[in-house]
Amino acid sequence: MAAVVGALVFGGYLGYLAYANAFPTHQRPFSEYARVVSAEFNGTELAFQVQWLRSDSLPLFAQVTSTDVDAANSPECDIGISSVQPGQTSFMPFAVTQHLQVITNAELSVAVKSVVNGTEFTIVYPIATIQANPGNISPSNISCSQPVGVE
Repeated sequence: MAAVVGALVFGGYLGYLAYANAFPTHQRPFSEYARVVSAEFNGTELAFQVQWLRSDSLPLFAQVTSTDVDAANSPECDIGISSVQPGQTSFMPFAVTQHLQVITNAELSVAVKSVVNGTEFTIVYPIATIQANPGNISPSNISCSQPVGVE
């Protein structure tokens, strides 16, 4: 009985996390809100420098997904900023679960919130193919591998 109750509580908690951190279904063009200044991949980490174009929209969390390469799929990661100015950049590194030489058919998805009216939406940056270039990604002390809301 206790195992059933524990499983139900745990399942409810996972459902809450999935709901609380779900990407908004409404999408807007990435190019209206941000641009990727650089994308680096060293075989174990995929990192982006993203420049924000507007101050009326706040990036909340991000995720990399690939329809071809499961190891490239990341957890949702908090971007960790409370305001943004045009021209400001954010470093977004994502750990890859196994060493890869190439990632194909991937997307960088960013959940965004309007600071004007609270509307939430998703912007998506497509990555057709990115080859591994061995070496360190700087800064090397940051990695986006922790799900939002989990300590």
